Amino acid sequence: MTSSESSLRSAVKFPGREFVLVPLGVIVFAFLLHWVYADLIAPPFGYLGYRYREPHTEAVIISLITAIVAALALPRRIERASSVVLWVLYVVTVAPTILMASYTPYREDNEAILLGVVVSAVFVGICLGVRGTVRPLNFAVSPTSIWLALIIISVVTYALLAFTQGISLRFLDLLDVYDVREEYANNLEGIGILSYLVFIQANVVNPMMVARGLFLRRQLWTAWGIIGQLILYSTTGFKSMLFAIPAWLIIAFFLRRRRRTADGLALIWGASGMILLSAIVDHLTNSILLTSLLSRRFLVTPGVFTSVYAEFFSENPQVHLGHSILRGFVEYPYNRTPPYVIGEWMAGLPTMAANANMFADGFANFGWAGLVGAGVVLLLYLKVLDRVSAGIPVGVVGVIMTMPTVALSNTSVLTAMLSHGLVAALVLLAIMPRDYDIRDAGRGVLPGLIPERSFASQRR
Repeated sequence: MTSSESSLRSAVKFPGREFVLVPLGVIVFAFLLHWVYADLIAPPFGYLGYRYREPHTEAVIISLITAIVAALALPRRIERASSVVLWVLYVVTVAPTILMASYTPYREDNEAILLGVVVSAVFVGICLGVRGTVRPLNFAVSPTSIWLALIIISVVTYALLAFTQGISLRFLDLLDVYDVREEYANNLEGIGILSYLVFIQANVVNPMMVARGLFLRRQLWTAWGIIGQLILYSTTGFKSMLFAIPAWLIIAFFLRRRRRTADGLALIWGASGMILLSAIVDHLTNSILLTSLLSRRFLVTPGVFTSVYAEFFSENPQVHLGHSILRGFVEYPYNRTPPYVIGEWMAGLPTMAANANMFADGFANFGWAGLVGAGVVLLLYLKVLDRVSAGIPVGVVGVIMTMPTVALSNTSVLTAMLSHGLVAALVLLAIMPRDYDIRDAGRGVLPGLIPERSFASQRR
């Protein structure tokens, strides 16, 4: 390490550093989020419910303080599985929910502030709840058995896709995905298990292959994972499956440092950079495409929809899981699922599915108690996740957990667990081997998955 590098490290490690750099990062993120929503998103997308109202200064300041408090509760270093989930969730759901409530027209100032405070309090409780020593919870499963299971899942998934939809590896324009997605949905009738398999493949199995390739420098595995993901995207039309590829690579690069941990604050700066870069490119190309696909889709939508759900289900009957696991036990008050009810209410479009994030879905089911309950369920999940992933390099965990975590920004915590890979990732991490010699890691097709020693050796 050079003397200049040493001085730089010392400069950023002054006492109370988090009370300066964390608020600064949140303030910049809040400013860019407000700007892109007010100037670039609300005008062209107002017909879809992305409406803007000029906020009152007091409400903005309180919301900003609330978001900073939530950020200060986050672990400074990303060194375990729960750290990855919490930082990603903060950037894509928690911060937008808190910050945007005061300048969408769906909640009055006092209601917007209350929503932000409750979400922040629940999130802080989760962050505090996962702290402490982790007791490993490992299962003895041979690497060969694991890889055979993953291969079987892959073969069955792609075979069912080929049988029902026909597999294609082609360039699918982002503007053409809706027709493909509709065709895929129609072909799912009678084969409901395919939907589960596709998301497990996309959110767990393929990133496992990519992680193995990246951290063991075995390019063929990375290529298999990426090609498989491109096949799923071009066959199903789900844009998230395409965006997962750069997300994996960014997370892997971010967590692949000489040290075993990384500063989570970089994710806030990364999100701010994405907002700004997308806007610049769109300005140069006289377009709104990148801002819509990235800023609107991943950051703005969870923030807006939380306010929308809170407003609608404060004035209308809550659903009490009557469309989900309590179907048949409680009376469901609507003739369609909540996303379509909300889509018609906010945009007047019966075909629009306004999918809720975990907090919005919790409110839709049981109001404020449901919002808190969603946080409790996530906390319990994270406690188990830390135990089953203990001993696995955090970079590997980060690649595997990224997209299941992002799913929490547009679906309920229960749906994300069962349908979008949270439970499948938990199982995979639980049975992954922890300690195999690097000399054995690269032999054959079915050796140890990603040994801790091999990860460490590449950073020397």
